[in-house]
Amino acid sequence: MQYTMRERASMIESKDQEKIQTAGHSILTIGEPKQYYVVMHNDNKTPFDFVIDILMGLFSHDKGTSADLAHKIHTDEKAIVGMYNLEIAEQKVEEVVKASRIAGYPLSVTLEPTT
Repeated sequence: MQYTMRERASMIESKDQEKIQTAGHSILTIGEPKQYYVVMHNDNKTPFDFVIDILMGLFSHDKGTSADLAHKIHTDEKAIVGMYNLEIAEQKVEEVVKASRIAGYPLSVTLEPTT
């Protein structure tokens, strides 16, 4: 049986579409975005009250939790203050650094991937 050029093109097109759909179905998986810890570090110049204010204002912790975290930062040299996807974690770090520099403090914040 012979096919016209148009029929052959149509057959090739439909075979390619099936392959694309099958390939797309089998390899496309979307997982949860990776999470990162925002870690605040102790220094000898940033006041305790400023750290508490940052934890309340930028991380939405209540006063008691903020005080507990500030104490942990002071005694353990660092503490996890939040867990976010990468973009939000980076934004939190920028906000903390900006606020502390404007206030004249060297408060340090880093990101660590969750395990």
